Amino acid sequence: MIIKTLFKKLYDLSKQHKLLDEKVVVKSLLPREAIGVVPVIEYPETEYAIIRGKEVMIEAIFKGYRGQAFTSAPMSYNGTINEVLNLDINKLWNRAIFIAVLNAVAAYLNIADKTVHCKDETPEICGDKLAKHLQLLSDIKKVGLIGYQPAFLKALAKANFKVRVADADPDNIGKVMFGVTIEPAELDEEIIDWSDIALITGSVFANGTLDNILPKYKEKCLIFGVTGAAPSILLNFNRWCITSERITI
Repeated sequence: MIIKTLFKKLYDLSKQHKLLDEKVVVKSLLPREAIGVVPVIEYPETEYAIIRGKEVMIEAIFKGYRGQAFTSAPMSYNGTINEVLNLDINKLWNRAIFIAVLNAVAAYLNIADKTVHCKDETPEICGDKLAKHLQLLSDIKKVGLIGYQPAFLKALAKANFKVRVADADPDNIGKVMFGVTIEPAELDEEIIDWSDIALITGSVFANGTLDNILPKYKEKCLIFGVTGAAPSILLNFNRWCITSERITI
């Protein structure tokens, strides 16, 4: 189980640096606090799950450093690192708290950067740069997108990649965006297997949806977003996140 591996890594790091008894605070952010004002560019801002209230960004503050995680089960938290490590990880909200705290601690220790979500027009910029990056890789023709990200899908479709998208939100299933039909999350593994490269939301570390198959496809996975900041580094996954904000308050 990936989350257990990450728990062990946070424990080891905290023990090594004598952080187990240090306090951390976790809070939920409003959509505008998390991603700013998304410009309406060829699709409504409500294409983002956080704007529709389907997901919430939580933020951990540790010694002035910020770490974030997307979750559908947000909870506030105030306690020590050691207490975080004793949370019941079978509960979705505890997993999200843990990932946010892990990102904040990793930022403090200078292990991970870009632990705070980008805002306003920057998701569009990120998507365009991603498409251009993949175009430079001559063997990439088919792209799997696990976790619907509208700016990414727009950029990939316009760059003429063959794209398949899977998402866990039932309201998105069957929706056609930029000529691509969004498929159910149950097809995650099929889409990853089909693809030349799989862009995977870091939210999978917080919700555990790909725990059983992610290691199998490690070489073709590219994790995107702030949730996967520290997990990507600690588990040696490739990551794409180039426009995130500063990590300190």
